[in-house]
Amino acid sequence: MTLYSDHIGAFIQGVTDPEELRHFIQQKFSEAELQYAYEAMLAETKALAKAEKIPLLKAFWKVLDRAYVAKAPPLTCRKGCSHCCYTGVAHTQIEWDGMVNSARAKGIDLNQIIEKSEKTIRKVAKTLESGIDPETVDWHHMVINQRCPFLDGDESFMIHEDRPLDCRLMVAFRDVCASKNLEHAQRGVLLEEAVAPTVIARLQYESTPKIKRRKFTGSQKLRIIQRWLLTWKDKKTGKKKR
Repeated sequence: MTLYSDHIGAFIQGVTDPEELRHFIQQKFSEAELQYAYEAMLAETKALAKAEKIPLLKAFWKVLDRAYVAKAPPLTCRKGCSHCCYTGVAHTQIEWDGMVNSARAKGIDLNQIIEKSEKTIRKVAKTLESGIDPETVDWHHMVINQRCPFLDGDESFMIHEDRPLDCRLMVAFRDVCASKNLEHAQRGVLLEEAVAPTVIARLQYESTPKIKRRKFTGSQKLRIIQRWLLTWKDKKTGKKKR
């Protein structure tokens, strides 16, 4: 398998082919390096959260941002460059909780967010109500080319500081993307980037009451933003979970 990289160690096709990205990371970093980075990021996150009295996920975002500043070339992404905001973004429960808290703090009405993206959210709802196994659905393809529900009128993310990992890892170092092909976006530059999903999964695991915990597998369930919005609405209206 060809490994598409460049002089800065970025995996050029990492945005479009996650399987090749996974193979690229396995070739680039050893298991020992990955394990060390995972443990180091987890420890640093907990220490920072305690020192600054902030939620664990907010502390983790700071730790990840520091790694990018210290080790990666400057980003060429700019405010209003939103081509990567027209695709499916999947994230964990703990990331969604952080987004909801951020929206509440900013006075953002999630009911209005849902109304704004009614067409796409209705499509997701109908699929869930059809009885199809959600695990077999290509959710990303379903919402491709649709605006992110949290995209503002000036093409910026309303709760940018609490955006999920999927958004944080879709970055560009060469130039600003000019289309939804994301021709300059890439992943796989940092060791910390490679272990970030596992760190987030661990943070969610440890925040779950012990009585509800199962064995930690290194991952947590992911849902696209539109489905999380439906879950939020169902909870508010007392409707049965979909």
